[in-house]
Amino acid sequence: MFKPTASIFKNHQIAGHYRAIDRAQKCIVPFHFEIQGREYPEPARESNWLRRLSGTRSERHAVVELTPSKVMILWSPEQRNLGEMPLSQIRCIQIGAIRWHATEGLDPRHAFRATIFVLTDAGNFYFANSDMEVLPAIFKFAHQHGIAVEDPLHLIPLLKVGWHVAAKTLHATYKELVAHTGYPEGKV
Repeated sequence: MFKPTASIFKNHQIAGHYRAIDRAQKCIVPFHFEIQGREYPEPARESNWLRRLSGTRSERHAVVELTPSKVMILWSPEQRNLGEMPLSQIRCIQIGAIRWHATEGLDPRHAFRATIFVLTDAGNFYFANSDMEVLPAIFKFAHQHGIAVEDPLHLIPLLKVGWHVAAKTLHATYKELVAHTGYPEGKV
């Protein structure tokens, strides 16, 4: 099992330019994921009416797109290709969760972020995503393409009951789940 080092959980940064891939090799960086045509999280509706009419978006973010043959890192909305690798280079994907907020009064569904660690021969990449529903989609995609998936926190069975119920369970048992895995107990 891959044990993430504490250093990747520090310096949590926002993807914002062409160096996002380099940063994703050093620390966890938030990325959108697109798997078989569905984006996680779903893009928010554009509030600027002029941009809506023209079909452009004001929000800029990096996207990891999983296709049947390769993984592409894109800078959206321009869809500029920042890098790609064939699926055959991926040794393993580890899925997990990190505590984003530790506040008890907060809706537990917003207290966690999905983590996706892509382990390759060329190096490892560390991504975060605000939509926990990305984890079952990645698990299914990896299974279809023969990529090994590690789930040290046992999130896939937990997410099968629905994210609302799973979030409460995860919130209550997070300390026990992360013990001896390398994931931080506190919020990131």
